[in-house]
Amino acid sequence: MNSVLLLAFEYMKIGAVAIGGGYTVIPFLYYLVDKYNWFDVSEITQMIAISNLTPGPIGINMATFVGVKVGGILGSAFVTIAFMVPSFIIICCLAKFLKKNGDNPCINNVMYGLRPAAVALIGVAGLKIMTHTVFNIAKFKQTHSFFDFISLKALILLIFFSALGIKFRKNPMILIAVAVVLGLVVKLV
Repeated sequence: MNSVLLLAFEYMKIGAVAIGGGYTVIPFLYYLVDKYNWFDVSEITQMIAISNLTPGPIGINMATFVGVKVGGILGSAFVTIAFMVPSFIIICCLAKFLKKNGDNPCINNVMYGLRPAAVALIGVAGLKIMTHTVFNIAKFKQTHSFFDFISLKALILLIFFSALGIKFRKNPMILIAVAVVLGLVVKLV
């Protein structure tokens, strides 16, 4: 139970600063990997995939995923609520504040300044995911083999899905369906 309380506290802190959506949570997950042994780096990619496929916000889905892993069903409920409470309080206070002060240029500048921070957090998350799925620096340091440094399958799939994502950006369900089929084919080959 102590680890569930600690995890809930960590997710409460993450929920308080998760500005810009669920993908901004991902860098904090890497921080949790370094600090605790609740999950490892390879599981972050699984969390992201499962959280994207399940209904609901990605940050909440990831909190639920980790909560189940650490404390079962009760842990998942506790961690999910702990993750949501700070955001709920902040949004309620912010909405009330912005209703009164929304026309203030200083407030508008602050809100404008938060956008690049959210983009940076999402960019860091994307780079970290790519370094663990497409590139394997640790294995390369051991073998000095190019084929251990880069996963050609993952790189080809990254390029393919980037192009497909640009083409079908208005209908992501096509992208998800193709990803499921291709993932099964690639794993079987």
